[in-house]
This record gives sequence, C-alpha cells and structure tokens, in this order.
Amino acid sequence: MPLVQVFLLSLGVSADAFACSIVRGTVIRVNLLKRALVLAAVFGFFQAIMPLIGWVIGYFFSGITVIAAIDHWISFTLLAVVGIKMLWDAFHGEDDEEVIDDGRIQLRPAVIMGFATSIDALAVGMSLAFVEVSIINVALAMGVITFIMSLAGAWMGHHGAGKLGRWATVIGGLVLIGIGANIVVEHVFG
Repeated sequence: MPLVQVFLLSLGVSADAFACSIVRGTVIRVNLLKRALVLAAVFGFFQAIMPLIGWVIGYFFSGITVIAAIDHWISFTLLAVVGIKMLWDAFHGEDDEEVIDDGRIQLRPAVIMGFATSIDALAVGMSLAFVEVSIINVALAMGVITFIMSLAGAWMGHHGAGKLGRWATVIGGLVLIGIGANIVVEHVFG
C-alpha cells in the first residue's frame, strides 16, 4: 500500500476521534494540555491496537480459497460500510454531548470514547488482511495520526471550533469509501 494511501486511511479512521476531541475540548476549562494529551494518547492507542486485532481476525479468514477470490470486494465492502456509517453519524448523530467539567482528568470517558471510535479501525484492519500491506506500519500510522488529530481537536474545541467535527467525519467517511473503491479498481484493472 503506497504511503499516500496509508496516510489517507489513517486520516479517515482518525476523523471520529478528531470529532470527539473537538466536543471534549469545548468543555475543558482547566488543565487543557494535560487533559488533551491524555485524551489524544487514549485515542491513539486504541486506533493503533484495533487494526492489529482486526487484521488477525481477517487473516484467519483470508486463507480460505473462496474468500481469496473476492477479497478485494470484502475490503471495499468493509471500508464502504464504515465510511457510510461515518457519513450517517455526521448528519444524524447527537449534536451535543453533555459533559461535566470538574477539573479532573476523566480517564473512563476517554477510554469508552477511544474504544467506540476505534471500531472502524477494527473493520479496516480486517479489510487489510486481504491486501498486501505491512499492518504494523499502518497501525502505527493510524495511532500517531489519531494522536496528533485528537490533540489538535481538543485544542480547537477549547478555542471555539465545536461544529468542525461534523465535517471531519464527513471527509473521513468519504476517504474510506474512496480507498475501498481504489482497492477494487487496482485489483480489477491492475
């Protein structure tokens, strides 16, 4: 997988974490840097570990001959479903999240959101088991880019960019659909 695709894929799966970080940033009143770093680290960790788990699950099924014949369609379907769900959530999800800021670092909500936003990375990892890719490099890229995007999101949310998260999710969904379509095109015409 070319570096540009790895970067775009990583941006795509980080969109949900970025959007959640913006929302969390809107309610952070004190300790912005410390709390943003914890949030970004949790999101980055989950976005790095979940594609590895997904890849292991997908790798188990990729050896089945029948599946190997349609692996590119499986990759496309998984990426398209995740992308479409992101698009749906962007326009039909909850607009406001009520969060009480008492000044403490809230690890439990960060872990819950980190896990929830990384489910798409699990599906992406499963789809990558069917294509030629170094999953370790992809997982590291997803984790690092999600960390950076989440840190930026918390800062942006704290400074008033609360509605930007919806558009990040839209762009992320479109990127994932595009990468899935590109896998099919490369397989069929390449």
